[in-house]
Amino acid sequence: MDASTCLYYEYVTRSVPEKTLEHWASQYITYRYRSKAALWWPARGEDIQFGRLPSRPGKIVQIELKTTEVVRRGVHEVEVDLGQLWEYRRLPLGKQPFYAFPRPGADWPGDLGEAAAKTGRAVSELGYRRGKELWFANWMVVMTTEQVADVMSKELALHGSEKRGERRPLVRFAGKSEPRWGLEAADPEVIRWRDFWSILDRCGRDRWPQLIRLPAVFLDIRDGRELSGGREVYTRQQLRELLDGAAGAQGDVGHLVILEPNPDGHYRRSDFLNSNSARVGAAPSRGDTEQNDHRAVVSLDA
Repeated sequence: MDASTCLYYEYVTRSVPEKTLEHWASQYITYRYRSKAALWWPARGEDIQFGRLPSRPGKIVQIELKTTEVVRRGVHEVEVDLGQLWEYRRLPLGKQPFYAFPRPGADWPGDLGEAAAKTGRAVSELGYRRGKELWFANWMVVMTTEQVADVMSKELALHGSEKRGERRPLVRFAGKSEPRWGLEAADPEVIRWRDFWSILDRCGRDRWPQLIRLPAVFLDIRDGRELSGGREVYTRQQLRELLDGAAGAQGDVGHLVILEPNPDGHYRRSDFLNSNSARVGAAPSRGDTEQNDHRAVVSLDA
């Protein structure tokens, strides 16, 4: 490695800045859903409560954004804090976040600005569709917390706690070569950013972490009790039909019920009333001195 290359990598470590990714992700969601989506980026050490989100029927998901680091020219890595992952994995399924991160291509050897310059575009243009093949929505991918934990199961077992500060590679991208996942873990199924939102619109997939909010009257619940027509368990298809009905409802729909997924892919009622103090997601341990959280909560109307 010559002196100029050493100087380059002394100053450039991120493939794309995390704050830029946060901005582009928010921009994409807002444009896609217009006023039917609400976002909340919690402060460090902050619990997320339902009271911070619109009290309307719909879905709630959390996104943990990561960026890639340039290990050397043409090689990028996504690192995960093992303590953070340990905490996320211990949350109830519905309150676990999705991990979203870049997947640099072979024409992206260093930072994103360099790749953009080769196409004659300003790097800030890549937050929009006019960025064409380098549009950020074309190279962002999404995984569940469960998938990330499976890839890093050996590292998690060795770490064995919520202590922060120990980071390990989730994946390494090297040009046209196949990605290397964890300590030679099997290749997981990642989902492209744009496909993720399209699938979520159809109520997602089994074992996807999400919370569903529906009017109590739609579930045949009165005064906290299920009537004869009420169910204890719902399939995703049933929830889709109920959300469609809620979307067409006029006026005040009354109290909302929170439904959370089971590992078997079905949904059960969590809290009867959508209390403003009920938590969407827990903050990381407040005793941690090093935080690497870049978590957003997205609330989508029915």
